[in-house]
Amino acid sequence: RARARARARAHAHGSGGEAMAGLVAEAFVVAPPVSAAAAGHAAVGPRTSLRAGQALDTQQPSVGLSGSLGTAAGAGAALVTAATASAALRQLGRRRLRRKVLRSALPEAGRREAIVGAGAALALGSPPVLEALAGEAAANEGAPTVARSAGEGLYMFDQAYGIPGLGVGANIPIRMTVMLLDSGGYLVYNPCKPTPECLQQLVDFGIGGSDIRYIVLGTIAIEHKYYGPKWKQLFPSAEVWISPRTFSWPVDFGAYLPVIGFPPGTEVFKVPKDATQAPWYNDGVDHLQITVDYAPRTVFEETVMYHKKTGTFVCTDMLIGLSDEPPEILTRSPYLEGLLWFSRNNAEDVVDTGAASTIRDGYQRSTLLLNNINPRSLLSVAAGDLTVPDQLGMAFNAPQKQLGYFGWYPCNWQDVDSPCVRLDERVTPAKGSKAAECRPGWRGEWERLAAGVEGTGFQVPSFVAELQLSRDPEATTGFAEAIAARWPGIKQAIPSHFTAPLPATADNVRKAISHVAKGSGPAARTADLSAILNFRDYLEENDLIYKPQAGRGQWKPV
Repeated sequence: RARARARARAHAHGSGGEAMAGLVAEAFVVAPPVSAAAAGHAAVGPRTSLRAGQALDTQQPSVGLSGSLGTAAGAGAALVTAATASAALRQLGRRRLRRKVLRSALPEAGRREAIVGAGAALALGSPPVLEALAGEAAANEGAPTVARSAGEGLYMFDQAYGIPGLGVGANIPIRMTVMLLDSGGYLVYNPCKPTPECLQQLVDFGIGGSDIRYIVLGTIAIEHKYYGPKWKQLFPSAEVWISPRTFSWPVDFGAYLPVIGFPPGTEVFKVPKDATQAPWYNDGVDHLQITVDYAPRTVFEETVMYHKKTGTFVCTDMLIGLSDEPPEILTRSPYLEGLLWFSRNNAEDVVDTGAASTIRDGYQRSTLLLNNINPRSLLSVAAGDLTVPDQLGMAFNAPQKQLGYFGWYPCNWQDVDSPCVRLDERVTPAKGSKAAECRPGWRGEWERLAAGVEGTGFQVPSFVAELQLSRDPEATTGFAEAIAARWPGIKQAIPSHFTAPLPATADNVRKAISHVAKGSGPAARTADLSAILNFRDYLEENDLIYKPQAGRGQWKPV
């Protein structure tokens, strides 16, 4: 399976406009977070407590992508970083130096694990290797947090992450949500990094250590559960609730996983499909949970919640909304530098680094990369559209080398639609199918992306929609209908990425999620997602993900 995934990655890199892995490494971009963990075990009773270190279920072996060992993930971070230099050296014919770069990125011990982990992650769209997993020595304790109130007893804490070791690149906003319970105390959903600033912001909102009663890990994606153990250490009286099928690779460790799991002896509970069995059900918070087996022994699982007092739908990767202006967290250093780097159409452009429009353009371009992966408006070295020698020459002549990497910017964006462009034409893996002279403009691509689906203004992220939830359209539609029927009073939505809170209604949430079962949407929007759709088709054809079929997903209590 690892070899098959490696072939998928190689295919992606070698198919012209569909160079997934290369784009991630060479254009310094990370793919959107996708919940891609695995476990083959059945659900245990909702209030069944277990001690970390005890397997949740050992009836089936399980292999998942997002529960990789911290040591391998940290090494994988170095591997991805080194791949940037390696790819350039490959095109220049410097094979010996290229091998040296790759070998120097990893110690001999753990190299195989890192290569397999990074290759699988890039191939199947699993969560990127995070700064947190690169080791505490590399972690930035001063990473900023933006905290805001979203209603009475409802608070959002925004941070961001990107590929470690690359100070300038595409960064993804990530969010923790804290909800007041009716009887007092708080529920923490998807805990973020507990920096001194973040903890002080809790205090500023009047939330003390004894006030946190529940820590809920709403998904199996590593970036949303990694800090759970630290929060448990800081708030020992709080109950920890995890997604049932989490921490399961390379073997089913249960809640305990070396380096990134909970310490042995920590009591944890599994979030039940039957919400009435959860302790917060009669305390102002409700939830629903969906599980979809989308690839062999690999699963998408997410618990969405509803804060009754404020009418707020809270989710992880189920929805995103995109405003034209960047989230505040991305305008703070060190993330602002990434927006400035992406603010140009090519390396020879000159931009006003102090202008709001420059920062906005950089945000929209980098977000297009994160969601569409290989936008039709973009030519890049990674996709084979541009050559390294040409781009090195442009870097040498770049007028604003201070924007990062000594002027290296391996991108060429089409600003507005070319006169000869066919907006409805999907780009194929065939060589030359992305014509440099007939590209749509990135501004039009952004407008179509930010508009969302079905007139809602938001959408299921493309990777989650096309590679995961779409594997069982029937279950996804049923889950969407259940949300609208159960919570008709939805007034706003707080996803864990990008803009929040979003104005929302129960019907709009239903439309956006159930849209997954209808395909990608209008022809121009479908064409914008060419890279992801081509990648999905390849994975299906080679049995690396399942073809859509009823019965692969479940959201109803058994």
